[in-house]
Amino acid sequence: MTTLTRDSVLRLHPLAMTPQAGSVVVGRADVGRFVAIPPVGARAIELLGAGRSIAEVEASVTPPHADEPVDVLGFARSLVELDFVASVDTVETTSGRVERGPGVVVAPPARARWLFSRPAAAVATLAALVACALIVTVPDVRPHPLDVFFLGTPAESLAVLTVLTYVLAGLHELAHVMAAASVGVPARLRITRRLYFLTFETNLTGLWALPPRRRVGPLLAGMAFDALVLCALLVMRVAGVGPDRLLAALVFVEVSALVVQLFVFLRSDVYAVMTALLGCTNLSQTTRLLLRRSVRRLTPDQAAALAAAPARDLSVARWYRFVHVAGLAVAAWFFVAFFVPTTLHLLAWMRDALLAAGPTHGAFYQALLLGILLLSPRALTGWVALRDLLRRRSVPRTAT
Repeated sequence: MTTLTRDSVLRLHPLAMTPQAGSVVVGRADVGRFVAIPPVGARAIELLGAGRSIAEVEASVTPPHADEPVDVLGFARSLVELDFVASVDTVETTSGRVERGPGVVVAPPARARWLFSRPAAAVATLAALVACALIVTVPDVRPHPLDVFFLGTPAESLAVLTVLTYVLAGLHELAHVMAAASVGVPARLRITRRLYFLTFETNLTGLWALPPRRRVGPLLAGMAFDALVLCALLVMRVAGVGPDRLLAALVFVEVSALVVQLFVFLRSDVYAVMTALLGCTNLSQTTRLLLRRSVRRLTPDQAAALAAAPARDLSVARWYRFVHVAGLAVAAWFFVAFFVPTTLHLLAWMRDALLAAGPTHGAFYQALLLGILLLSPRALTGWVALRDLLRRRSVPRTAT
């Protein structure tokens, strides 16, 4: 246990500090942990990092006519808990916190930076505009739900399309990773979910070390990749090049992927860009706390978190909460009207196909393979939900 006194001198880990809408975002880019603090906290960190004792920093940051001094000792304890402190009085610290979040940390060399330059962004924007123009002006290439059935049977079509969707989603996340590497930020890859939707996520928390506008490029890199792929597919269809039925199915997949990014209530790429440009720090949490307060009393910890929320987050959350609730209502309707019935239909089809064929026929194993592929997104989503539940239940035991 690290002992802090007013005479203690701290040695801090390398910390990035970025002004953001009246507060300062400070954190460790190497582990992707950032918090928003008031400017007086940033000044205290600067002085602590310069080798000043806690008492000296307290005297320096406390206004001359203040009724009581700034609690720098308590602030220093928080820095230790956040693992921002390397040593106290030359004694190395151990905060007891998890060093890195879930997922696999990826930090490839910064190669092909031109792919993430302004000219490249202009090309991606042009591709998006061309794709929109082709969809509007050429009826034959407009996506249609039945385009997904491009093989002999619906099961075969959807199974193959599931694999292709995994590949495209992986390349989407790779674009995020490479764009982040171009600005020197490591990424963390993991499989997660948004409500009941399976999500391949690239955690780019390290971007908080950069000014808001410099975060936009890496955050939009995945959508830029999708726009380029969509444009190429549409141009091939217009030119009559390649297998048209497969291209039509992939067009539907890419259009769906781009539309889903507009669902900001799912904390999509567009949500990340929106919060960066609006100067928000943790809009999602603030929104949830405001909504919870409107229907039930907050716990003391929740009330404290809402009271500590930056003013900018509170201002945006007052209107964003209606967007959030509307999105959740649509998601709930989709779950009842489509997700549950299609899942039950897939299970019934797989059961009937397996019973009809029997384990002595090749059709049995074909149906088994197709069923596994078709149900894999739902199975993975269930596994992620169970993993997250077990992780949340283990947090209190770990903390004690």
